[in-house]
Amino acid sequence: MKPLKVLILITKSNWGGAQRYVFDVATKLPKEQFAVEIMTGSEGPLLDKLHAAGIAANGNLEIGRDVSFFRDVRAAFRLASLLRKDRPDVLHLNSSKIGGVGAFAGRMAGVGNIIFTVHGWAFNENRPIAQKGAIAFLYWITMVLSHRVMVVSEAARRQIKNWPWIQDKITVVHNGIDKETGFSRTNARLELVRLNPALKKAVDGVPESQLVWIGTIAELHHVKGHEYALRAVASCLESLKSSDPKKQVVYTIMGDGEERERLETLIRNLHLEGKVFLMGHVTGAAQYVKAFDICLLASLSEALSYTLLEAGASSVAVVASAVGGIPEVVSDGVSGVLVQPKNHRDLTHALLFMIEHPEERHKYGTALKEKVSRDFSLEKMMDGVKRVYLGK
Repeated sequence: MKPLKVLILITKSNWGGAQRYVFDVATKLPKEQFAVEIMTGSEGPLLDKLHAAGIAANGNLEIGRDVSFFRDVRAAFRLASLLRKDRPDVLHLNSSKIGGVGAFAGRMAGVGNIIFTVHGWAFNENRPIAQKGAIAFLYWITMVLSHRVMVVSEAARRQIKNWPWIQDKITVVHNGIDKETGFSRTNARLELVRLNPALKKAVDGVPESQLVWIGTIAELHHVKGHEYALRAVASCLESLKSSDPKKQVVYTIMGDGEERERLETLIRNLHLEGKVFLMGHVTGAAQYVKAFDICLLASLSEALSYTLLEAGASSVAVVASAVGGIPEVVSDGVSGVLVQPKNHRDLTHALLFMIEHPEERHKYGTALKEKVSRDFSLEKMMDGVKRVYLGK
């Protein structure tokens, strides 16, 4: 039987959650059943990884992240022409921008199975009300034009449960990861200090029993709540001066983005130099997760975080905000500690509890590993994707 021809489109070729999802889908689909090609709107790490894995991929998609009506309409017609020529059996759209353009182009070209995966709702971000409404409307149009819609969490599905004409199209397919990979705890720390001399200086000579390493892997974007995380870490350090002055805390943030300059200023204003380290983009960041004693994610909105899945796979305790799909991964008081978003005081209390109770950290990390292994495996994710591709 001839393999189904699958064309996967995504706007950006950087390396974030959506790009990781695309890479996993492209590389894990059985080749005897699916012939996969990827198109993105730019060059970048995703394309590099796909090429290294032997996947047909290019950055020729004529689409930019910013909205431009005439350019986007032109891109849709050109994409429709390409689709008429290539005749994919499945058109799989990822990210909101290419979702709208691609669904319109797919309908013009007569593609029989247009699938849109929602990796997060942009209307949850801090935007003017009118802009949120316009974004929600564009999402709705995209889903109306698509044949099937995959969302990565039950929380994402609940937000659109009353939207008309799309309910029978929606399937929840949670993100999933392979079993534990990456460096051991010791090697992960050695590799990270090798990447950052200032971090090496901060941890050199500190006894293992007195060092607590907090870590975040996330884009430097306001929706990730880094400001609240930094304020919480500053409050923790102040509290520890009197309660446990020998305790040394370092906080590393792996990721880059538009907020870097503002966060650097905040670090200086909070006197966190030598304690907090913006590592920038770190290739293969997930393999360093075991360096952390505590994984911190203070997001204001989150569909389903790969970082938390990686922490779970590595038995690392989690402190996170109770937003989006996070509570579907982390059970408060069982496999981690959850707090309300935008609340650095509650984050402070949660971090201090984790710092002062290493036995609880271990218990939470163990419970989270069991949860991730059971409910968020890559195999389970791929089974869901394949069912949607095959119309089941």
